[in-house]
Amino acid sequence: MHSYTTDSDERRFVPLLLAALAIVLAWCSSKFLVAIHVSLPWWMDAPSSLGLYGALYTLFDKYLWRSRWIRRLGLSKIPNLAGRWSGFLVTSFDHFEKQHDVMLQIFQSWTQISIYLTTPSSISKSCVAVIQVSDLNGAGLVYQYQCQPLANARKSMHMHFGTGMLRMCKGDSRHLTGEYYAGRDRGTYGQICFWKVTPTGRVEVPDD
Repeated sequence: MHSYTTDSDERRFVPLLLAALAIVLAWCSSKFLVAIHVSLPWWMDAPSSLGLYGALYTLFDKYLWRSRWIRRLGLSKIPNLAGRWSGFLVTSFDHFEKQHDVMLQIFQSWTQISIYLTTPSSISKSCVAVIQVSDLNGAGLVYQYQCQPLANARKSMHMHFGTGMLRMCKGDSRHLTGEYYAGRDRGTYGQICFWKVTPTGRVEVPDD
């Protein structure tokens, strides 16, 4: 995975909160060892503030940031996009005459992300990404990708770079819509629509 940027200010204050919590936990553990009359050998140090901070940061980065109670406290506003998304795209390559099935796979932590988009003839992988949370219309994902044709692709298709712009409608975390633009080698563009796939394999299409 690679890092991504965001316009949310949580990455400024959350590390400070984790550092403060690590100091408190280190102090409490030290007092606890004294209270129970435990003396550690010279080669074993009591839990240090730095070690506890590293553990707390890793825990928050991988798991806690997406938990419901962390979001209720306002400590994380970054949307959890991880998972499989099924959808289709229409492209200027064929004058928007046909819907092409696509599959999106997103791996995400609080600081890193990987985005894979698969079509019947190619697979693309993100290089850089930005997640925007300040737009009143819903969170946005903008990323640059590298597309690699599969063996069954047209001879005219070759490796190229492009940009994808997806948006999650406010209040609807199951639906992503947006556009893409392939670099000057391809010069194509189009629209994309995705729906979240549940762990059971069901596509969560919103009710009309």
